[in-house]
Amino acid sequence: MRSVSVASPARAVTLVLTVLAGACGGDHTTAGNPDSGVTIEYIAHACFRITSPGGTVLMVDPYESRWWLGYDFPSDLPPVEGVLISHPHPDHDGGYTAGKDVLWSAEAAVVTDPGRYQFDDIRVTGIRGQHAAPYGEEFGRKNTIWIIETGGLRIVHIGDNAPLTDEVAEEIGHVDILMIPVDDLEHILSHEDVEVYRERLDPAFVIPMHYRHPDLEADPDSPSALGGIDGWLARQEHVERLDTNIWTIDTLNPDEPQTVLFFEHSPRVVPSTGVAR
Repeated sequence: MRSVSVASPARAVTLVLTVLAGACGGDHTTAGNPDSGVTIEYIAHACFRITSPGGTVLMVDPYESRWWLGYDFPSDLPPVEGVLISHPHPDHDGGYTAGKDVLWSAEAAVVTDPGRYQFDDIRVTGIRGQHAAPYGEEFGRKNTIWIIETGGLRIVHIGDNAPLTDEVAEEIGHVDILMIPVDDLEHILSHEDVEVYRERLDPAFVIPMHYRHPDLEADPDSPSALGGIDGWLARQEHVERLDTNIWTIDTLNPDEPQTVLFFEHSPRVVPSTGVAR
């Protein structure tokens, strides 16, 4: 174990992390080895696990079991070095903000605020955004956009961010893979707002998230006000439907058109026998 210094706009924080190799340095290069693969694993809702070429694993936006959603968070996921939380809604923080028992290891560093962080061969930058209206007023509509750099790639998870502004777009910069909330009822972003993100940030891959999973939900009316994804997907060009929840990429082809990448949810996620709150 050793300490990794974490820079935050408000304060300096020290996280104790298990380090597998030396941390990458410098301010203007992408962390990691561009010749090795980066693995993205979709759990469900807006939760992903990202594994670097060196084997470092981060998890983004875990959800609390049966809070609004009708399914549980898996209790048997392998350990992670860090957990990134975009905002304190339970379907994005796993109950962490409310002090509930969480389903990740106690050794994992939890990061919630904008700033710059290093987890071995993964560099993370949190950008201050704003939760999409009308939700999140109870916590000032806080939302952190996460930029995850490893293996020569820049992955951006926007949480539940509001429509893209020029200022935020400039701060995000180049994007290779964009994780963005999309659903047929436009719960977080309108489809027009999604297109603005896609056109302005111009990622090679767009990964939709934050939509319903009918095979996991016992109640057709819950989660309320959240739509599925099939209608939106059917209108898109260049869609790749994976038959798994895990995808590894080691290179990008600049000649390929922007691709919408649809993941199956994790087989570890099963319908809940409890009642969604």
